Amino acid sequence: MERLELLLMKHWDIRPTRVQALSTGHTNKTYRIDCGSRAAVLRVSWPGKSAGQVRREASILERLGSSPQLPALPRFQATVNAQPYAQADDGSWLHLFEHIDGAPGLPDEAEPAIVDAMHTLARLHAAMATMDASVSDPLAWLNERYARVSVRPVPPLPTILLAHYDGLLWRIGMHLTAAAKWIRGPVGWLHGDYHAGNLLFASGAVTGVLDFDDVGQGAHWLEAAFALFALSRDVTDEDRFTFDVRLWDTGLRAYAALLPDDAVSDLMHLQRDALVNLFCADQSLIHLEAAQRGLWTPGPGMGFLTCWRQLLASTPPDR
Repeated sequence: MERLELLLMKHWDIRPTRVQALSTGHTNKTYRIDCGSRAAVLRVSWPGKSAGQVRREASILERLGSSPQLPALPRFQATVNAQPYAQADDGSWLHLFEHIDGAPGLPDEAEPAIVDAMHTLARLHAAMATMDASVSDPLAWLNERYARVSVRPVPPLPTILLAHYDGLLWRIGMHLTAAAKWIRGPVGWLHGDYHAGNLLFASGAVTGVLDFDDVGQGAHWLEAAFALFALSRDVTDEDRFTFDVRLWDTGLRAYAALLPDDAVSDLMHLQRDALVNLFCADQSLIHLEAAQRGLWTPGPGMGFLTCWRQLLASTPPDR
């Protein structure tokens, strides 16, 4: 790929005074771009990212607009051709966003931050509920991810994981089939990857929500359950999936305070063990898909192994 400085000149007519790599996930690379007293963030995707996925993100962010109920969302800086994104010669997609103040990841005082994160998700879901969904399956985004991973070749895996790959996918399929019997809608647009790494915090409050490039459709309350596991999990435990039940309950009450539904709250408590397995299925599929694209090597970190082990230890549900 061309040097970042040349791409910024070519597509945005920007001559940066500094380009600083930022901590990122395993699908995109991001950089802070300084131009004198102004700052922006450049995101560079993988070359195989589809144009449909790029356009979907741009459409969702445009429709969300600058809602006064939400913290800052990514705002595109238009290219010299008045487009919200550009494409490099190697096929990578380039987005230049306005800088948002705040730091990613939960602050030391986790509980009030989780409460604000779940308030934010409730407001985001309320805004997304005004957008027409094109599917009726409350598990749509998860089923689509499972289908993509299932038809692609097995990614490079350590031998100890490779031996269980087919069994893991079988278990995920069993959990999804069983969940279809009790998970209900309504169905709406979702963020698709709502966790602390995609949230910016300042003084314990959410200042920004990032990374809408994996938006999908499904039941809002199911994404809320996944967000609760992501925010309350014990990231230091690599042997098994564990989370703080008290923080999970606190976060659920915060979400339900803005989007009350007693039946859904009761269902989330009743089916929490099944939801753990669905969350671990989602996390495993995210990482396996990244590995299939050559963007990540499976191993310790990111919660992959804990979710893998959780699924292998789970009891396959009756179909």
